[in-house]
Amino acid sequence: MAISEGNPTMSVLCAGSRIKRLLAVTAAILFAAAPLSLSTAEAAHAATTPGASVPFTEYLAASNATTNGTVLPAGYRLGTLQAEATGRQAVELTAQGQYVQFTLTSSANAVDIHYAIPDSSSGGGLTEPLDLYAGGTLSTALSLTSNYSWLYGAYPYSNTPSVGEPGGTSGSEVPHDFYNDVRYIFPQTLAQGTVVKLQVDSGDAAPWYAIDTADFETVAPIAQPPGYISATAAPYDADPTGANDSTSALQNAINAASSAGEGLYLPQGTYKVSSPLNVDNVTIEGAGEWYTTLTGSNVEFSGNQNPASTNVNVSNLALFGQVDTRDNSSSANTGFNGGFSNSTINQVWIQNEKSGIFDLGPATGLTAENMRIQDLTADGINLDAANGAVTGSTIQNNFLRNTGDDGIALWSQSYADTSDTVTQNTVDSPNLANNLGVYGGGSGDQITNNLLQDTVEYGGGIEIAQNYGAVAFSGTLTVSGNELVRTGQFDPGWDYGTGAIWIYPAQANMSSTINITGNTILDSPYEAFMFQNSNHYSGSATLTAPNTGYSVTGVSIQNNTVTNVGTFVFQDQAPGSATVSGTTATGVGDAGIFTCGSGFTLNQGSGDSGFTSTACAMPTASPLWVYPGPTTFQGATVGQSTSAQQVAIMNTSSAATTLGTISASSGFSVQRDPTYPCGSSLDAAAVTDAASWCMVDVTFTPAAAGTTIGTLSVASSQSTTATLQLIGTATGSSGGGSTDLALNKSVTASTATSGFPASNAVDGNTGSYWESTDGSWPATLTVDLGASDALGSVTIALPSGWPTRTQTLSVLGSTDGSSWTTLVGSATYTWSSSNSNDVSITLPSGSNDRYVELNFTANNVQNGAQVAELGVYA
Repeated sequence: MAISEGNPTMSVLCAGSRIKRLLAVTAAILFAAAPLSLSTAEAAHAATTPGASVPFTEYLAASNATTNGTVLPAGYRLGTLQAEATGRQAVELTAQGQYVQFTLTSSANAVDIHYAIPDSSSGGGLTEPLDLYAGGTLSTALSLTSNYSWLYGAYPYSNTPSVGEPGGTSGSEVPHDFYNDVRYIFPQTLAQGTVVKLQVDSGDAAPWYAIDTADFETVAPIAQPPGYISATAAPYDADPTGANDSTSALQNAINAASSAGEGLYLPQGTYKVSSPLNVDNVTIEGAGEWYTTLTGSNVEFSGNQNPASTNVNVSNLALFGQVDTRDNSSSANTGFNGGFSNSTINQVWIQNEKSGIFDLGPATGLTAENMRIQDLTADGINLDAANGAVTGSTIQNNFLRNTGDDGIALWSQSYADTSDTVTQNTVDSPNLANNLGVYGGGSGDQITNNLLQDTVEYGGGIEIAQNYGAVAFSGTLTVSGNELVRTGQFDPGWDYGTGAIWIYPAQANMSSTINITGNTILDSPYEAFMFQNSNHYSGSATLTAPNTGYSVTGVSIQNNTVTNVGTFVFQDQAPGSATVSGTTATGVGDAGIFTCGSGFTLNQGSGDSGFTSTACAMPTASPLWVYPGPTTFQGATVGQSTSAQQVAIMNTSSAATTLGTISASSGFSVQRDPTYPCGSSLDAAAVTDAASWCMVDVTFTPAAAGTTIGTLSVASSQSTTATLQLIGTATGSSGGGSTDLALNKSVTASTATSGFPASNAVDGNTGSYWESTDGSWPATLTVDLGASDALGSVTIALPSGWPTRTQTLSVLGSTDGSSWTTLVGSATYTWSSSNSNDVSITLPSGSNDRYVELNFTANNVQNGAQVAELGVYA
């Protein structure tokens, strides 16, 4: 659930995390798995194997591929690429020719890539290509975008770039939410053993690319079932090309199918919608998740409420929204929103929406299964009993990744979720809150056999809480057979870790039966089990327990396995008690049990092992937290310093940490931040102590055009030096001069389109430009500098708002205007938002000419050469 601190009100879709100011933490163990291949053929094992049985084979770029790029080291720090990646690692590509490639272990004809690229400097996102090869042949240039990524500031966040206080006053002020997905169907089926490669080529102009996973599968379209009406047939005539808005046509077809008791088929295609589609007593089927796509400004199936829609069955299609931020004042942009009884949502792909499913009740008998839900700004699936109880519903065999809040939640907001089952789901990398949350509830809810991985911020693997105004727990809640991998994070609102499974009586005592049985907790960066006091310890060095607070009783923890925890097996901070038996722990970081007089009793039975030791201290050894990483400088000019970017440094340990030298590698400079300057030390992590963190300002002064990779290093009394990656891209003069020798000089061109003369290219205004006549290749633009000079570089700018394009050209020089020397041979260059539509070309040493000529032979967008400004520098 995500709400501002101290504000008890929330909108319908404001669910999934608590806002407590949190950051991530480094753990020693990284779980590196073989490619995840949970095909439908393995369904027979589903009862015992946690997680969804999915139709694809997942390859982790960091461990199931080969690369000549950089495998980023394991990292759990919020504000870094690794923290949000499956397995806490990714592959980074930063230069032409760098690649990551996957060798298929089974045949496939489609792939979904989970990736990140930088935001634009203004926060509007970049869109850049990345070339995809199969068997050594270029298949396509994938279009990657950060338009639906990168959030900043305090919750519920914005698109305005900033770096702020860890946790801020009402939520994280750390840049985050870096990843998105792109999918592609190959023109042919690729055989087992085929090498599929993502490679940075000359037209791929993002400063860096991070590749997390590649999901390969075999897909085929589904034909129209007998007896179904078609949404594209008369009289409905929905447009499958995506050119025209099909909202009315689809709604008319839905209404007709419902009235006639017939099914509705959505043929292959893309359907543009602009408002929710109302559904009741209707079956809707597409040609498949890869073949039928609904997209637009408000992509949603809306169910009735009081009473709920019934007998709604939607399958085999995809919902792709256009959501780039989170608006908690509206319930719009939710894949399925409202009430759904006796209904099934099956094999539906939901991406770039606010939320996936919100069933608001009263409703019974909803089944959501075999879905793929990813890249949201709020919850994945939430049974939110806001308007009535949600009962007898099943959430099963779904794959969720990079949700913007809880992956899956049972929220008994006003009525009790009762006899609901959440089973066999995989939830990876929720970007805010928990993989799975249970907030209040009735009897009979079951959380079983789920695979929960890589919590990013504000949560753990499973949270069980009396919070957000939820009705009191009653009856029995069962949590069994789940596998929790690398779940839980450091919380800067409390300044200690959140557990893999944690119980939180935030607003009332919890006394109903909670059975936590047969779960596996692996590589938790902090504690395995946590009982959190409603009156919170405050600060990592605070050991005096609050003397008041709501209590927890009725919890039974049996036959669980804990392997590799960063701190404790049990962190007991709430009054109350729990029973534990048959639970084993190995690889314990600090002590078996953290206890500091909270009034909690852990009643141990037989079969326990590995957690007999106790402690009343949070870790004093904890690496500094430095963010954001990478810090990226785009479109810098050679020889000129960029504007400063802030980098935050925080102590996450329970003891003061001495700061040593803070330095940056060549090309980058670091200075004291005037507002939050770093001193000689940082205090122990504490909620209200501004001296536990500081900032430095980093600038980039490129020595040459191209990409510079550097490092910010922060030495301290901790055992390791904290580092942060710096990446800068540069255009402009590389000869050291700052004066444009071509400005307002005499210029000629081989041809010019009417209204776009050659003089536009040297008038100092990038809003005007020269353009050669269509098809007049080669096209030349020649400037007379007035006298020979030692030349260092030329720059070629296009209007700043133009979309990405490439042009192929060579650069020639002459002392007399008649005898020419090729200074730079023909090459293809890319103009894009990542380099401010300004390309710099370094000239060879010894260039000394009066005339400079550009010779163009191609433009991939316009059938002529284009130059807004030609700059020549000494």
